Amino acid sequence: MLTVNHLAKSYDGEKKSLTDVSFSIRPGEVTVIIGPSGAGKTTILRSINQLIRDDDGEILFDDTNMRDLNRAQLRRARCRIGMIFQNYNLIEPLTAIENVLHGCLGTKSNLTGIFSIYSNQEKEEALKLLQKVGLEDFAYQQCRNLSGGQKQRVGIARALMQHPKIILCDEPIASLDPRSTITVMDILRDLAINDGISVLINLHQVDIARNYADHVIGINNGQVVFDDRIAALSDTAIARIYQKDANLEGSAIHEF
Repeated sequence: MLTVNHLAKSYDGEKKSLTDVSFSIRPGEVTVIIGPSGAGKTTILRSINQLIRDDDGEILFDDTNMRDLNRAQLRRARCRIGMIFQNYNLIEPLTAIENVLHGCLGTKSNLTGIFSIYSNQEKEEALKLLQKVGLEDFAYQQCRNLSGGQKQRVGIARALMQHPKIILCDEPIASLDPRSTITVMDILRDLAINDGISVLINLHQVDIARNYADHVIGINNGQVVFDDRIAALSDTAIARIYQKDANLEGSAIHEF
């Protein structure tokens, strides 16, 4: 499904944001990346779908190296990669269903995309997806009038409109209250179990990771210091992941 090999990234040409990052994720599982702020978690996610250009390594999605694709090929590949953002990334004056329909823009011609021309089938699918995330009654509400949890569920429905094989989630619950957090995480977990979609999530909350993840990747100072099943996430492992001055060369890395 997705394999990252020896990924490296520097923003200033000197200090490495990522150094030799490698991991794999399986279809239909929830993988959570945890680590201190600034460890490189967001850089990993944005490198996978090439929202930023990394410096070295391989990002193999369905055996295709994302780093080798031209603009047209990358656009097609991104159609199979959903993205959930911390700040929702919705067009606030538009309705929930209009935002969900934007999820299929990557498959449309420039003309139909510019004029937001959607088929009846696409509109019906968007409504079904809003129903799937519990927002069928809010389909025609402007997104600026929705709560944070509702906005994030619109974002999930928009990602599903792409028929993705994987969904990347960058701190999707960072701004949510506890009830909305549970709702959003339950939906993401259900997508993995019942729809077979791989879900890769950046989180700060270790307790949430323990409740929802199948597989955990620990990042510190741009390097993988933990890579194992959730059952192996001991207090000792957590301490190593969050140690500010971790001796990464001496840290044992669990293979997944």
